[in-house]
Amino acid sequence: MAGPSLEQWILDLGLQQIDDPLIGKSIYRKPFDGQIILSAELEGQISIGLRQARDRRRLARKKLATMLGLSERVYERYENNVSRLTVSRLVHLCEVLGASPEEMLSPAAPHLWGKTDTAAALLLASIEKLRTFDEETLRDVLSLLSRIESQTNIKSNSNGGDNDGAAPAAPSLPTVADPLQGGAEHRNAPG
Repeated sequence: MAGPSLEQWILDLGLQQIDDPLIGKSIYRKPFDGQIILSAELEGQISIGLRQARDRRRLARKKLATMLGLSERVYERYENNVSRLTVSRLVHLCEVLGASPEEMLSPAAPHLWGKTDTAAALLLASIEKLRTFDEETLRDVLSLLSRIESQTNIKSNSNGGDNDGAAPAAPSLPTVADPLQGGAEHRNAPG
């Protein structure tokens, strides 16, 4: 399984090489609004977002720590950006706060939801609205989006593949099961 070259992958995703002091070596990151957020700032923004999510729910730090199986002092280290969150701890926090991953991560990394502030805000608002729909409505929305995508592809192919300045699609990721097609497979592009 050769896949794209490293250089092609970096180019397709618009990644830039930076020296990140927290990591101590060169890494590749995606710029947003002309800037690249270093790991230390990203960690700080996640800590702020965690504290704000807890505050919005008017939940005492001690109560949240108890639900996580932590002492208040240990939990406080996450909110004060002393300790780094693991992915599993972040998932657990979403569960006990009743928070979405978007609520927890988008303030720190809006570039994961759009190329511009406006695009990210629109997608995040759409996701928030979608979360309120029942399963039948979600199926209808997915069907509508599939039809729109088909029409967009037809228009794109009819004008010689020019996507009106849109960036080309990123390299495809491995095939995964489509939950609406009884396990049928489809490909997802990196997000």
